[in-house]
Amino acid sequence: MTTPNPTAAPATPSQPPVPAATPAPPTSHASRLLWLGLLVLIVLAITILSSWGFQRLNTSITDDAFVEAHIVNIASQSVSGHIVRFLVEENDRVEQGQMLAEIDPVPYRDQVNLARSKVATALAELRRQEAALDRLRLEVPIQIEIARRSLAAAQADQARAKEALKLTEDEVMHGMEQAQAGLDAATADLVLAQQEYSRFTNLQKEEAVSLRRSQEVTQARDAAEAHRKLAATKLAQAQADRTRIEVGKRNLEAAEKTTQKAVKGVDLAETGNAQIREVEFQTAVKKEDVQDARQALASAEDQLRYVQIRAPFPGIVVKRYRHLGDFASAGVSILSMYNPEMLYVTANLEETRLDGIAPGNSVELQVDAFAQPFHGRVVWIGKSTGAQFALMPRNVVSGEFTKVVQRVPVRIAIEKDERWPQLRAGLSVRAAIGHGNGDPQWAEGAAREMRDAEMRYNHPQALDRSAGSGDQP
Repeated sequence: MTTPNPTAAPATPSQPPVPAATPAPPTSHASRLLWLGLLVLIVLAITILSSWGFQRLNTSITDDAFVEAHIVNIASQSVSGHIVRFLVEENDRVEQGQMLAEIDPVPYRDQVNLARSKVATALAELRRQEAALDRLRLEVPIQIEIARRSLAAAQADQARAKEALKLTEDEVMHGMEQAQAGLDAATADLVLAQQEYSRFTNLQKEEAVSLRRSQEVTQARDAAEAHRKLAATKLAQAQADRTRIEVGKRNLEAAEKTTQKAVKGVDLAETGNAQIREVEFQTAVKKEDVQDARQALASAEDQLRYVQIRAPFPGIVVKRYRHLGDFASAGVSILSMYNPEMLYVTANLEETRLDGIAPGNSVELQVDAFAQPFHGRVVWIGKSTGAQFALMPRNVVSGEFTKVVQRVPVRIAIEKDERWPQLRAGLSVRAAIGHGNGDPQWAEGAAREMRDAEMRYNHPQALDRSAGSGDQP
């Protein structure tokens, strides 16, 4: 059976047109898809919110964080003057000991020359004093020996004079005694002879004795008288010999005076020892003068070397405050530099967010200059807030008080990767510090490594006094 074609039937003018078909209501399948999509969106939102809430509860986040370094202000140590050479520019990398700038060395070179002349003068004075000391050490013992020998000779002469005087006195006294005894004997003989002469003269007058006997008695009397005169002469001669005693005494006195002079000569010669000690003291003073002059020379040479301003450690010049021709005063910075190997992050964390923060906790560091975050770990947490070191500390005793949440500095060590050379001091950081018990041993080791890295170049640099002429001022 065939189906009639409605389009082929002729339209009836009296019949109205049939209206268009209206869309069918949504099916149950589309409704389920809609509800399923809404459910997925709700679950996704709940998951994101849960993750965000978990992160906020277990992480302390702050935007008050910056990449920092130990920026060192370089200045002339103890000299002042015009800068005659500037050898580095900003952003230049320098090595330890590299010359950065030089101050006019002319006045300090003059001081070195003056100090050298003073050293030469002091050395000449020392040599002259040492020559005088050597001469005294040679002459004084000889003079003392000569004086002692002179004293010994004088004492020997005095002893001989004393012995000669004693012998002379004994001889003279013995001679006088002998002469006196001879005179007394001669006088006695003369008296006896005179008596015999008188008796025999009377007897001869009476012719009682012979003439010959009388003559013999007369002759005996004359001989006795002659003997008496001879004895008197000998006594007078012996008495005259007493002048020999006076001469001996004068000789002894002269010898005693000579001995006294010799003793004084020995004392005078021995004062040469005191003179030697005095010259030794003067020589020691001259040596001190030489030492002082050398120290002054070393100080002047140090001042001359200080006109060359050198890098204390390898690093990067980040700022120049002076230019060629400027006057640089001692202690006034001419440039700043830092060691790029000692970069770290300081996060100023609110005191209300310190709960759960411990040394050793991991940190995510979102540096604004980089697309991908860095990673690091907490080294230490500051023991005081930043407000304690403000230029104008708050006065909370004036009666007015507004509570402000304080911030505590937290140092964070940055883990190095291939982007490390691109880090710069002062970059802004968003730090997300994880909560946990931390790792105190790691934090202690990291702090020690930072300290050792700084102390590696924190030793006094010995001045190279044998530097090449190319680096000499």
